[in-house]
Amino acid sequence: MTRHETGPGRTVVTRRQLADALAALGVRPGGVAIVHSSLRAFGFVVGGAQAVYEALREAVGPDGTLVMPAFTPQLCHPATWRAADLARTDLSAAAAAMPVFDPLRTPVSRTMGVLPELLRALPGSLRSPHPQVSFVAEGPRAREITRSHPDAYRLSSQSPLGELWRLDATVLMLGTGWDKCTALHLAEYAVAYPGRRAGLWPLPGPGPAGTRWHEVPELLVWEGDFDRVGAEYEACGGPLARTAVGTAVCRAVPLRPLVDFAAGWLPGHRDLRRGVAPPGWREVVDADGPLPLPRLVLDRGPQPRPQPAPGVPA
Repeated sequence: MTRHETGPGRTVVTRRQLADALAALGVRPGGVAIVHSSLRAFGFVVGGAQAVYEALREAVGPDGTLVMPAFTPQLCHPATWRAADLARTDLSAAAAAMPVFDPLRTPVSRTMGVLPELLRALPGSLRSPHPQVSFVAEGPRAREITRSHPDAYRLSSQSPLGELWRLDATVLMLGTGWDKCTALHLAEYAVAYPGRRAGLWPLPGPGPAGTRWHEVPELLVWEGDFDRVGAEYEACGGPLARTAVGTAVCRAVPLRPLVDFAAGWLPGHRDLRRGVAPPGWREVVDADGPLPLPRLVLDRGPQPRPQPAPGVPA
């Protein structure tokens, strides 16, 4: 690919280059893709998020479906706030003043990047109903992906992630690292590992006089070792395509074998027994048994084998 330098470290990337990169990753019409993206990682994208969206839409075609996390952490209970300068805030008043989640109007958090907000605002896109970790989808499979999203166990197989598993979706990471790979949370719900915990987590909802908060059972998820999971998946030869466009590294990986690998990796490599629950959690207990939800049917054929941790028998 030709690079046009605009200055030290800046590379101009066009829609055509993005489309070529998606083709190199094996993205084909008719598929279902969950997309994580960072425009800044590319350098300078001509047309910004619109150009990335148009390249993605061209790649999957009219019969393909695009999915993106549309999370809204700005709607978390004030008891979860960590900023020291908010210490004197009246948490009760702040909690009552929290806006109620509206799938049609509540913007995606800026921390998710600009592309998910663009997708959310498009006519015809659909959004799952979870007030904090919704997903937005556009395409023929959007309704079945977003129609159900229980409040409890929000990133389990009962969420849109479970639908993506059933649809054999592809994970696209466009300039993002493995730490942004939301699908890996499926493995956390599917298998136990040392220090796995669950507790009660507050969610906002409509009440007779403003926002009403209610608690739901939830798993304490953690992305701290997702980069290691991804690196070892690649090292073990898991199905994956990789290319570069501009200054961004882009990956396409089938969701099922990736989650299978992570589910085999976590019990022997992750140990959170010395971890402390973040603010806002209540009644946190060990969750070393199966969660009260149907578990994913793992081991769908030969998968790359995770390497055992030092001192752990293979």
